Amino acid sequence: MNKLISTYGRLFAVLLFILILLNACNAPSAPISPTLDQAAVVAAAVETLRSEMTSEALLNPTVTPQPTATSQPPTSTPIPPTEIPTATTIADTATPVVSLSAKLLYVTTWPENKRIYVPNEIYGLAIGFENNGTLTWDAGSTIKLASFKGEATVQLELTVDKAVKPGEKIEYGLWTFGSETLGEHTFNFQVYTSQGIPIPGGWASYTYTSV
Repeated sequence: MNKLISTYGRLFAVLLFILILLNACNAPSAPISPTLDQAAVVAAAVETLRSEMTSEALLNPTVTPQPTATSQPPTSTPIPPTEIPTATTIADTATPVVSLSAKLLYVTTWPENKRIYVPNEIYGLAIGFENNGTLTWDAGSTIKLASFKGEATVQLELTVDKAVKPGEKIEYGLWTFGSETLGEHTFNFQVYTSQGIPIPGGWASYTYTSV
């Protein structure tokens, strides 16, 4: 810093000297002397000082602090996972479904399982169901002939004194015989609760031919 002040001091002294010299050249009483190129003198003085300042700057470089890196905030905020209820949780809170339902298992005849009979031939008709609902069939469920085609040569209804729990099976055994009216005959049956309510799915159909 002191060297820089000294350099500017020399510059000021040189410029002051140049100004005195120029005034002396222009004075009217001064003796005639060779003409000086004033611009050349000033230029030479300035160039000399510039060289000195450049040398001084190279010998004493100024340390300029470099910008430091600034930490950047995160661009996004992590989102916590959302808990999804499991199937077990949903099932635990759901209201149990109450249903009255039957599933037909079989329709067969005995002592032989056949579909052709002669007139007045007596045989048995067995119809089996499963309680595939969630309600118990109270004792007293009844199977009834709901409709028929041809001649109704079969027991019209049968009540069973047995309760049927969900998942259990029951068989209704009816008597029947071959019709004297030759041809095809069809019997359609429906199962009812002890209160007379038709059980959904409790439907069965049987067809035979009288020859």
